[in-house]
Amino acid sequence: MATFIINTKAELWKCRKTAAYWITLIAGIFIPLVMWLMMTIDAKEFVRDFGNDAWQTLMRACWQPTAAFLMPMYVILVTSLVVQIEYRNNTWKQVYASPRSYADIFFSKFLVIHGLILTALLLFNLSILVAGYGANAIHGTYKFFDTAVPWTDMLTVTGKMYTAVLAMTAIQYWISLRFKNFIAPIGIGLALLITGIMIVQWKHVVYYPYAYTLLTYFKNLNKGNAVLVHLNYSWIWFVGITLLAFWDTVKRKERG
Repeated sequence: MATFIINTKAELWKCRKTAAYWITLIAGIFIPLVMWLMMTIDAKEFVRDFGNDAWQTLMRACWQPTAAFLMPMYVILVTSLVVQIEYRNNTWKQVYASPRSYADIFFSKFLVIHGLILTALLLFNLSILVAGYGANAIHGTYKFFDTAVPWTDMLTVTGKMYTAVLAMTAIQYWISLRFKNFIAPIGIGLALLITGIMIVQWKHVVYYPYAYTLLTYFKNLNKGNAVLVHLNYSWIWFVGITLLAFWDTVKRKERG
């Protein structure tokens, strides 16, 4: 376990040479920053729209574009960036020749990807708070200071959104391990994401992982209890694809 922790730290250290940290920062703060600018510039309009339900309105305004496109696109990009470090430096063969188990190599890098995703979600929520309080500090007519932060709703949505991307992380990780080209995993992921947006109202969309962030937040796009069902399928996809990807890594004849 100690060796695994050390190697995971090493994977985090490798990421400093990529854009993974910058993309994580941008994914976390971009939408709330844009909302803060709009609330500051057009205060009269937004004060009227937000009313006494300021925090819930701000959360909806931030989560809608994030769930629709930004979050899944971030997962696609950051997964490719982390995996492609060795392909870019042509060091995959050295990694597999090192005295490390396949499980150590596979899961340490996968854990780093999930750590970055959780960091982006944490930054996103913190940025929402900063955007609300910051706008209220400039324009006292907002109700952010007078209204309690809906912590339960914030944590619930965040937890569901993380669950929704689990399946996608496993699929993108496997694809990124299979392609030496940085663009190929991103192109495949983007094509799958666009397809998910197109078929989001299909009755069988609960089986399609790249539509799960949409289904999680936009409840009215699908009928029935699909919003709950697809999160269960996300776990099933996540476990199944992760095991298949690990098996493929162990059995693959050519690595790197």
